Amino acid sequence: MNRQQKITTYAVGFVLGCLILALIPREEKKPQRHPWHAQTAVEGTYPMTVTDDIGRTVTFGKQPRHFISLAPSVTEILFAMDMGDHLMAVTQWCTFPEEAKALRDSGAQVGSMDQPNREALVAYRPDLILGTDLTPPVIYEAIHNPPRTIAFALRHENMSDILEDIKSVGTITGVPGKALALINRLKAERSAVEESLAPFLEFPKRKVLFLLSIEENSQPGWAPGEDAWVTNLIESSHAINVASELGKAWGEVSFEALLALDPDVLLVREADSPAEQARMEALVAQLPDHPVWSQIPAIRNGRVHWIPNGPLSIPGPRVMEAYAEIAQAIWR
Repeated sequence: MNRQQKITTYAVGFVLGCLILALIPREEKKPQRHPWHAQTAVEGTYPMTVTDDIGRTVTFGKQPRHFISLAPSVTEILFAMDMGDHLMAVTQWCTFPEEAKALRDSGAQVGSMDQPNREALVAYRPDLILGTDLTPPVIYEAIHNPPRTIAFALRHENMSDILEDIKSVGTITGVPGKALALINRLKAERSAVEESLAPFLEFPKRKVLFLLSIEENSQPGWAPGEDAWVTNLIESSHAINVASELGKAWGEVSFEALLALDPDVLLVREADSPAEQARMEALVAQLPDHPVWSQIPAIRNGRVHWIPNGPLSIPGPRVMEAYAEIAQAIWR
């Protein structure tokens, strides 16, 4: 076979090979689509002018797609709405869910809630910086740079506030359906807790003292006052938060105040570490022999219960888990 015949043979073989490959059915490769493609804002939604929870009026010219969270509660809301992959960065305290912690640990974090790194916020060039009233208003004014970046603040002090803020997040980001789905799930969880409380409504409300920890020398430590969101969970459990009388969001309870408050039930938040939890459990075991604690009905009647730290630490979409834990502990 001469050179020309070889070339002709190879050419024919190549063409036949291409024809055969073309006839083989292939699995169609679909492009990787961002979740926003599945649910974008309804036409005419933007521009949108709204007022945030600290009284600032802002205008969204378009649907925001790239976010920075300035609070763990905001981070949890976004992930619970299946919008966590739009987060560019979070705070140093954002550790739930695991994806948020991974984002923080990767270096995509902007510092604390009260003193975020302004240079980092500007460098990320987000569409939306979403935080709470725990970030000072002056910070929001400094980082608000329309139309490039809109800063928006939420405030949630009770269960109803959390549901309203989820609705607000869905509204300003153009995905109200995602917000509604989460709200309906949380309302169903709340209804389940309320149904479990129904048999106890005929009894007098129990007086409850909730403590963040038991301090050295068995000092009572810090308790939520009338403005704390934990108080809302206690009062929604057919109970009275006796520390509300302190008149503060959070206040330190002295032995003198403890005797005056005279709680029927003592709730203590679990510690962050096993070592600290073991220390507090050892202290609680000694309370029946303490000259002050032994006078408290909760100690005399053995109504001391530990409340898991996770859902209770953040006023976000895990709120109904915390509500269920508190209600069950009060009436067990």
